[in-house]
Amino acid sequence: MALRAVLICSAFLVFCNAVEIQHLGGQWLLKDESGKYKDLKAIVPGGIYSDLMDNDIIENIFYGYNDDVTRWVPRTNWTYYTNFTVNEELLNFENINIVFEGLDTFATIAINDVVVGQSKNMFVQYVFNVKDQIQAGNNVIEVRFQSPVEVAENLSAEQNKSYNIPVNCPPSAYRGECHVNMIRKMQASYSWDWGPSFPSVGIWKDLYIEAYNETAVRYIVPDVVQSEDNSSWTVLVDVYFANNAKKVIFGKIAFELELDSETVTQSVTVNLIPNGLNEVVVHNYSIKVDSGLLKTWWPNGFGAQNLYNLTVTYSNDEETEKSSKTVRIGFRTIELVQDTLDSGLTFYFKVNGVPIFMKGSNEIPIDILPERGQNKETIRKLLTTASDSHMNMLRVWGGGVYESDYFYDLADELGILIWQDFMFACSLYPTNEEYLNNVLDEVRHQVKRLSSHASIALYSGNNENEGALVDDWYGVRNNFTLFKADYVKLYIDTIMNEFVRLTNNRSIFVSSSPSNGKETESEGYVAAHPSSTFYGDVHYYNYIMDSFNSVIFPVPRFASEYGYQSLPSVNSFLTVTNSTSDLNINSEFMDHRQHHPVGNSELKSLISHQFTLPNENSENYYKAFIYYSQIVQAVSIRVETEHYRRYRSSLNAGGEGYTMGALYWQLNDVWVAPTWSGIDHTGKWKMLQYYTQEFFAPIIITGHINAERTLETYIVSDLLSPVLNVTASIQVYNWSSLDSILEKKLTLDLEAGKSHLIDSFDIDDFLTDAKCGELNTARYNCLIYLTLYKEGIRIAPDNFVLPDKIKSSRVQQPKLQLSGVTKQSDEGIYEIEITTDNIALFVWLDTNKIKGRFSDNGLLQVNESRKVYFYSEEETTAEDLQKDLSITNLLDDEYVTS
Repeated sequence: MALRAVLICSAFLVFCNAVEIQHLGGQWLLKDESGKYKDLKAIVPGGIYSDLMDNDIIENIFYGYNDDVTRWVPRTNWTYYTNFTVNEELLNFENINIVFEGLDTFATIAINDVVVGQSKNMFVQYVFNVKDQIQAGNNVIEVRFQSPVEVAENLSAEQNKSYNIPVNCPPSAYRGECHVNMIRKMQASYSWDWGPSFPSVGIWKDLYIEAYNETAVRYIVPDVVQSEDNSSWTVLVDVYFANNAKKVIFGKIAFELELDSETVTQSVTVNLIPNGLNEVVVHNYSIKVDSGLLKTWWPNGFGAQNLYNLTVTYSNDEETEKSSKTVRIGFRTIELVQDTLDSGLTFYFKVNGVPIFMKGSNEIPIDILPERGQNKETIRKLLTTASDSHMNMLRVWGGGVYESDYFYDLADELGILIWQDFMFACSLYPTNEEYLNNVLDEVRHQVKRLSSHASIALYSGNNENEGALVDDWYGVRNNFTLFKADYVKLYIDTIMNEFVRLTNNRSIFVSSSPSNGKETESEGYVAAHPSSTFYGDVHYYNYIMDSFNSVIFPVPRFASEYGYQSLPSVNSFLTVTNSTSDLNINSEFMDHRQHHPVGNSELKSLISHQFTLPNENSENYYKAFIYYSQIVQAVSIRVETEHYRRYRSSLNAGGEGYTMGALYWQLNDVWVAPTWSGIDHTGKWKMLQYYTQEFFAPIIITGHINAERTLETYIVSDLLSPVLNVTASIQVYNWSSLDSILEKKLTLDLEAGKSHLIDSFDIDDFLTDAKCGELNTARYNCLIYLTLYKEGIRIAPDNFVLPDKIKSSRVQQPKLQLSGVTKQSDEGIYEIEITTDNIALFVWLDTNKIKGRFSDNGLLQVNESRKVYFYSEEETTAEDLQKDLSITNLLDDEYVTS
């Protein structure tokens, strides 16, 4: 493969005064240790499951029961190998390395039969010196992977000679592998309650030969600091360089910052010696910039995402060798405010001095196969959906992976702040010297790699491990002192201390999620009562009580995890099975796909609060169950999210409130199964994702019925400016008519960034006055419909309040029709008209074959005619779309009890 220079010097020269790069990706070969499989074709970057599927050794792992069928794959030792050619000129460089951006996970690397290095961490960049191993002409490289399942078992056995560290194995419902906490690999690859077990091996990111005489710029770690009078910014830059065999690096470093109207350039002469950590680094280089030369970076919904190129170039004294690297930076300030209240502390983010309510979700790995998680089209589609749904924060959850550079680049561009967990989740972990050193390598690489991104808001040491320890999830109470010391040693003494060193203590770190924030810190980093509603962030799940009733939900400072399961659509399920009998919730297949213990029973229970399912033996039982599960998920998370948004500006009698974040669980999926996602594995939106567009809107009107049967109506605004003279409408509809029978209007002004209680009254008296029926029965006959507009134009999504459970309400069967489909543009936008003769609840549009999404779905239709838009992802016609469309509602015959 031809060499490629980082800096192009001439169209006719391969080598020039730069770091030389020779990429080694592409077509490789693959074999197993036993010799059963050899000379299989492989793609690098890639992974073993992808390659075995491409070679027809295994079938589609996502289909049927193939996760069980392929359990032999990660128990086999695999070797990837190829030849590459090196030109004589390359050997003249003083330093020649092979660089692996990602090895999953335990590998021995040999070049020309000489071992040059080993890997033991999926999340580390490995750089191995190969100057003495490569030769002019042909070279052979082998990357020999050990079974991660066997390595984890062996490490666990060795650990157990001292003491056992749970979790040893996941719950049986996960159908996973054991001892993943022993190794630094995607924790969810051994299974989770929303995903299968596919412990892949492979070269999952780029690899290349690099050659230089002096050094190469390896990382740029910038930080931006605003002056007290806001007149200027200072860019503080740490630059990390590749080591040099001579140990001392002389030369000049040039800094170039491209701003709106000019480019700031500075340079410094350096004499660099590796420090005790084997790092060559320039610390805290300062570039001062006048504020008038740039624009600030804002989260989605609050302003533009202005980004600027910062280039650092090293050149030696003779300027015969250069190395450059560019990162994009955004000028913004981020604070995590934890001020003292009469009861506890606040916990909210200020961006550029503005308190911002964080709206978003938890992101699990883009794909369970890590190489597929690098797919730019998949990433763009997912993050664009988040942006279009008014999200301004995603939490990269700690059981997955640190996502690709492109993921964070796109988050920068879209204004999606990232709550970044370190990759530790739902377990206790070793703290022996070898393990901690392995973790240090991970922290050093990932923090240096990610810190330039304007979108990174906060780092968290782990997911739920503080709570797991204190609440004794794993039965270690008798050894609490031991495991608390281990906890502090790993997350504080190792991860946090290294994080503080790398970021110069200017970035935000919390020890766990959830945590009590500063209160946890004051209690020695393990709080007596983690996840208190008076401090920090909270994870909350309740699958027992009626989830349409907002009274059941806590009032935290910040809700960083909450959610409900649902099933993906019938069409999505039929991509992984060809039998509709498999879709019955009681089938063997559905039991296999449901990894959450007793999850199907919980789904039935949650549905039963609101709906009466058809007989389990009826033909359409599975369709009703899928449809109802999506309704329950969408409405429950809407009710819970609006509950949190209502409390952004107030405290309750107990001192709880000032809630300033709602990140529901979860955004995406890694297979087709019952999960908490709003977007299923095929990319299809569930009802939840459509509702997300509404309950995360910049302005919402929302109502709830409290424990005293009082209807409280709120308007919540995230806007930075007030909105004057708006009209809120509280209407009453009888289930049997499209005509409102009572309307109450209020005219008011909306304050910026506030939640307003605009009205409250006894719901039963109100409905009785509206002629819905007698005092004790009126609630069954009517619903409340909320709108908000200014000068006749709606400024918030319409909303509704159900006075009682749906199954108790006298909902009527509408005559619902698709009255027409019209092409609106050459970009694949189609207008769909829906007509009805009565109120239609949870109107659901779907396509059978044509891929795309709708502007709205899961509708409450109170008008005779309504228009919805379909955004097609493929070529089609209005006629074909109309044939492919289906429409349903709550009282379709197939959902009614039989």
